[in-house]
Amino acid sequence: MSVLTVDKPFRSFFLGGFECSTHRRQDGRRLDLLAATKHNRLLVEDYQALARHGISTVRDGLRWHLIETAPGQYNWSSLLPMLHAAQGCGTQVIWDLCHYGWPDDLDIWSAAFVDRFASFAAAAAAIIRQGTEGDTLYCPVNEMAFWAWAGEM
Repeated sequence: MSVLTVDKPFRSFFLGGFECSTHRRQDGRRLDLLAATKHNRLLVEDYQALARHGISTVRDGLRWHLIETAPGQYNWSSLLPMLHAAQGCGTQVIWDLCHYGWPDDLDIWSAAFVDRFASFAAAAAAIIRQGTEGDTLYCPVNEMAFWAWAGEM
C-alpha cells in the first residue's frame, strides 16, 4: 500500500487525464465524453498506454447522471469497471465527482443540489475506498470558478 506524502503525493511526476464531462448542451443533447472517446470501453488499454510513458496518475471521472438514476438511488455499474481497471493497471486516479454533469431532475442553482451532491459524493467515496488500495484522491467539482461565473450571468 502506498501512502501519499507532501514530498510525493502522486505516483508519477506527469499526470494524465480523461475528459469526462457529461453536461447537456443548450439544445438539450447530453454529451458524454467518456463514451465519445471510448475510454469507458478501453479503460485498461488507456491506462496501459499512459503507463508505457511513465504516467501512472490520472484524472478520471464519474458520470453522476448514470449513477444516480433517482434521488438517493445509485447504480455503480459505470464506475466499477473503472475501479477494477485502475487497480489492475496500478493506476492512481484522481476521481472527478462532478464534471459539468448531474442528474436531469436536479437544478444546480437550488439548495437541493448541495444535499444531493453531498450524499452522492459520500456514497461515491465509500465505493471508491472499497475498490482502491492506498489513498484516494478527489476533485469534487471540476472548474468550480466557471460554475460560479456562469451562475452570475
